[in-house]
Amino acid sequence: MILNLILIILIALIIIFSIILYNGLRIILTVEKEKAEARYKLKITLLKIPIFTKDSSEDKATESEEEKEEDGEEEESKDKKGLMEKYNEIKPILKELIKSKKELKKYLKDILKSIDIKKLEGHLILGLSDSFTTVKIASWIWSIGAIVNSKKPVSLTVDPRFTEIITDFEGQLELKINLLKIIFYSLILVSKKDIRELIKVIYAYKKAKDKENEEKENSNEELYKKEKDTEIKENSKEELYKKEKDTEIKENSKEELDKKEKDTEIKENSKEELDKKEEKET
Repeated sequence: MILNLILIILIALIIIFSIILYNGLRIILTVEKEKAEARYKLKITLLKIPIFTKDSSEDKATESEEEKEEDGEEEESKDKKGLMEKYNEIKPILKELIKSKKELKKYLKDILKSIDIKKLEGHLILGLSDSFTTVKIASWIWSIGAIVNSKKPVSLTVDPRFTEIITDFEGQLELKINLLKIIFYSLILVSKKDIRELIKVIYAYKKAKDKENEEKENSNEELYKKEKDTEIKENSKEELYKKEKDTEIKENSKEELDKKEKDTEIKENSKEELDKKEEKET
């Protein structure tokens, strides 16, 4: 009885999971360009629940900081290897890619079948310095639009302007990605021998690259440690020299003080002798 109940629950979960995957992801991308400013908004939903959103306004807030970080990283991550060395590194991957060309081509076609265009809208406001060129480009877009607009989810329009120079655009793209199909096609792809060999080669390359980066990091750490030790030694040497200097100054000061005391004592003795002589004479 308990086993049957567990099986029913498992089957129900598999069905629910399959429905979620079949319903898939919806990707909505809205782009708008007005004058010199371009804006975009990306939204990804699963079962109409937003799981990811990104706005161009978020990028502007962190743009300057990211540019500074990227500049620093680019300088540090400059690869000194030549093109031939890089080619030799990825040569095994290229060989396996050529072998797997047929399977990958079929997989890409299958993936495209899993993507459904729900909406594709584009509106262009075009105004050039030459009216003839404006009409010419607009007529091309109208011709393309007449063909693609016959399909329900696609709409491409153009608004020519002859009194101003302007190039503004607004559009929206909505895609539905069937995750169940993608998983199914991916499993079929992985079952192919050539693809498995390609994955092994890529994994081995990644592992070697990670090891190389780790060695670089370790060598950099060791170099930094050595520099730090050298700096500490130099500082210790300076401190020792300073202490010796201070000790020397103190000893000199003590000698001078002893000398002064000696001179004072001699003067006092001389004074006493003089006083004695004066007493005798008196």
